[in-house]
Amino acid sequence: MQSVGTRGYLNEEYRLFHSVDQRDLDFEAHNHDFHKIVLCLSGHVTYVMEGSTYFLRPWDLLLIPEHQIHQSSFRSDEVYERIILWINDRFLQRFNEPALLDVFEWPHRRRTGLFRPEAPRRAALSDKLREVERCQSASFAGHTLLADTYLIRFLMELRNQLGDAPDTAASSVRSDPRFNRMLEFINQNLAGDLSVDRLAREFFLSSSYLMHAFKRHTGCTLHQYVLQKRLIQAAAAIREGEPVVASALAAGFSDYTTFLKAFRKQYGCAPGELR
Repeated sequence: MQSVGTRGYLNEEYRLFHSVDQRDLDFEAHNHDFHKIVLCLSGHVTYVMEGSTYFLRPWDLLLIPEHQIHQSSFRSDEVYERIILWINDRFLQRFNEPALLDVFEWPHRRRTGLFRPEAPRRAALSDKLREVERCQSASFAGHTLLADTYLIRFLMELRNQLGDAPDTAASSVRSDPRFNRMLEFINQNLAGDLSVDRLAREFFLSSSYLMHAFKRHTGCTLHQYVLQKRLIQAAAAIREGEPVVASALAAGFSDYTTFLKAFRKQYGCAPGELR
C-alpha cells in the first residue's frame, strides 16, 4: 500500500522551479509543510486536492495551502510546462504584511484553489515569477534581495487580482458536496471514531462505495487520509510546545507506539525533536 506523506523539503524561505515534461506523470497523493503555487504554462494537467478535481489549462494558477493533500497527473500527448513556487510562512511573516498571508487564505474562503487570470493581466504575474527565477539563480550583488522584491510584487499583484476576480474557472472544477461535508467532518473530529463503518452510517453510504469513492475524490484511502491529518495536527501542537503524549491523544491516536512509528516515518525524527 502506498503511503501518503510530505513530498519535498523546503529549508529556505521559498524556492521556484521551472519544469518542462512530455511523459506520463502520476504523482502519489502528498502534502507539504509549506504553501505551493502552480502556474501552468502549457499542457493540461489534472490535480485532485481535498475532495475537488481541478482540470488546469494554460495560464491557470492553482493555490495549494500548506497541509492540503493533493495529487497531480499528466499524459504525454502534450508538453507540460509549469512554474512551481514553494513558500513558507517564515517569508510571509517576515514583512509583517497581512496581505501576503491573505493569498493563501483565499482558497479556504472561496473553497477552490483554482484561479484563472484574465488574459490582459497574465503578464503582470508571469513576468514577476520569471524575474524571481532569474535572480534566484544569479550571482550578482544583491540578487537575493532582488528576488525577494520580485516575489513580494508577485504576491501583491496576485492578491489584488484574487480580490476582484470573477469565478471564471468553475467549469474546470469537479466536486461532490457529500464528500466535501465528509472531509469537513473528518477534520473537525480527528479525535473521534473515523472508521469506514462510522462514516458510512453518518453519511448514509455503503462501506464499499465509500472506500471506492473516497480514493477517487482525494487520491488516497480513508485510512491514509485520516492518519495524515492526525499527524499534521499532532505535529502542530508539538511545535507550539504541547506535551507529546497529550498532542497524540488529542489528534486521535489511542496507541502511542502506533503514533511514534507513524511520526518517525513522516518527519524522520522523534516527536520531541520536532520542536
